[in-house]
This record gives sequence, C-alpha cells and structure tokens, in this order.
Amino acid sequence: MTAKGSDDNVPVFDMAAAKANFHPVIDNSRKGRKARHQAVSRAKDGRSLRATGRTEQFNFKSTPGLKKQAQAAAQKQGLTLAEWMENAVKAALGVDGGQT
Repeated sequence: MTAKGSDDNVPVFDMAAAKANFHPVIDNSRKGRKARHQAVSRAKDGRSLRATGRTEQFNFKSTPGLKKQAQAAAQKQGLTLAEWMENAVKAALGVDGGQT
C-alpha cells in the first residue's frame, strides 16, 4: 500500500493496527481485576520481610526538615532509613541497645 498521490512509493502504515500491537489486552472484568490483584499480592509474599524480621509496618508524619536530617544520618551510618528509624525508636525505648 502506498500513499495516494505520492510519487515516492512511500508505504502507508495502518496506525490503528500498530497501536493495537503496543497496547496490552487487559481483562477489566471482575475476574480479571481479581487475578491482577492476586498476582500483585503474591509478588510480596513475605519472604523478604521475614528474612529481616520486619513484618510490621510503622508510619508517621514528620516535618520535611526532620526527614532530610534522618535520611542524612542513615546514609552516614550506611543504613536504610527504616533501619535507622528502628534503631532510633529502640534507643528511645532503651530496648536492645538501639542496634539492629
């Protein structure tokens, strides 16, 4: 197939067919949504959490300045922010010497 009125024999592509190749077919039925949800749930099956002994989630709000200071302190000690926060809470509670 070539472009109409074209002297160069430039092929014309069916853009609808090309776009269809790039869009995945997603089942939006209840069954399809449930299957996707289960696949995501299985992705985090708890093995990595159990390996570190961390199975509980602990969130709180802070000021932006405090978060930046905590991130810098954690990086300086070579810890993740979660590990650093756990140590800080343990130290404040006097539990386990404040070290993971």
